[in-house]
Amino acid sequence: MNSYKTITNTPASPGVYRFLDQKGKVLYLGKAKNLKNRIKQYFMKELGRGPAIEIMVQEAVDIKWIETDSEIEAVILEAELIKKLKPKYNVRLKDDKSFLAIKIAKSGHPSPRLRSADGEFPLVELVRFKNIDLSDKTADYFGPYPSGLLLKKSLQYLRKIFPFRDCSKTKFNIYKRKGRPCIYGDIRVCSGPCNEWVDEKQYGKNISYLKSFLRGKKQLIIASLEKEMNRLSRAKKFEEAALVRNKLAALNHLKDVAIGLRDDVFEKRIIFKRIECYDIANIGSKYAVGSMVVFSDGKSDKEEYKKFKIRVSDDQEQSDLARLKQVLERRFGNNWPKPDLMVIDGGTLQLKIALEVLKDTGFDIPVVSISKGPKRQKNDFHYGNPFVASYLAGNDEAKNILISARDEAHRFAIEYYRKLHRKDLIK
Repeated sequence: MNSYKTITNTPASPGVYRFLDQKGKVLYLGKAKNLKNRIKQYFMKELGRGPAIEIMVQEAVDIKWIETDSEIEAVILEAELIKKLKPKYNVRLKDDKSFLAIKIAKSGHPSPRLRSADGEFPLVELVRFKNIDLSDKTADYFGPYPSGLLLKKSLQYLRKIFPFRDCSKTKFNIYKRKGRPCIYGDIRVCSGPCNEWVDEKQYGKNISYLKSFLRGKKQLIIASLEKEMNRLSRAKKFEEAALVRNKLAALNHLKDVAIGLRDDVFEKRIIFKRIECYDIANIGSKYAVGSMVVFSDGKSDKEEYKKFKIRVSDDQEQSDLARLKQVLERRFGNNWPKPDLMVIDGGTLQLKIALEVLKDTGFDIPVVSISKGPKRQKNDFHYGNPFVASYLAGNDEAKNILISARDEAHRFAIEYYRKLHRKDLIK
């Protein structure tokens, strides 16, 4: 890839960028408030872009981008494209089910909490992606969005243009009895259906516009609003026409709205975000155990540790390699967060086992093994990927983190082994 030419031609505007492989398939995509600044950072190794990004950049042969008029539209477009294209290296979005999504009930399919005594005013709410029933046909879902904070800031602005309710049925009825709306009605980010400030038709129109915006159809909305404004003006409904004009002005003002989208892609310290390290401990075979420790942002994360009691059958091979294979197969049989890097306590044979398990289970994760020698005085690194080897070469900070993870996995495995041994002795 001609990175200089790519950076030179990139516009300094908000948008979404895509890294493509030689077949034109999208490897990775992201959003930016300044495409030129964002893309440039992928070619600045001193920023510490991490092994996954190193590999992705090496595989990419081209970069394409889509300019947007605003940061908000970049946030919305990124989520829609990731859901549609499922890029290989957007692993966070595919694996982390805690991201937020927008749920809007479809007209004619209100749930009990969406229906008021006077009619149907669909609720707009944020839900966790992991809680979504993808077979649900009674609502439209948008997202998930990688940044919950940016999503909330975007919706705060969009509510000013297309007011909607986000209250529960209970809250709706409370304010209906009070004869006045809540504070969101007072500040005009909710159209006040609880007090008949808006009818179902107008409320539904706002929801329709909001859905269109979330689908990236801003120009269609502008055309529709312009047509509506002209119609109202011809009918001499000037107050209503002025309200539509204000919506148009707010949409055109989007380009001036900053929601905190940042272009400093990489941390200046060279750390892997989530590292998992594995070790096997045993004397004989009766108490053989495995351990998995997790380092998050370079520090041990003990709440994420896992321990494995090796399962034994009469005809099963009892080598450490077989035990390691069992531990890894059990680990990847669970829906746990995906690591950015795996570390195995061992040499080239242990590394080979790990790579085989990853291939069999369909995971694509960089792997490093560290052999320590019979006296545990060595730290020889073995790599499953040349780009990871290149990344760690001369990077003592990152290597020391991996050695610490390896030592912690060994300690945790021995601790579990001794616990099982003591428990058996006192029976």
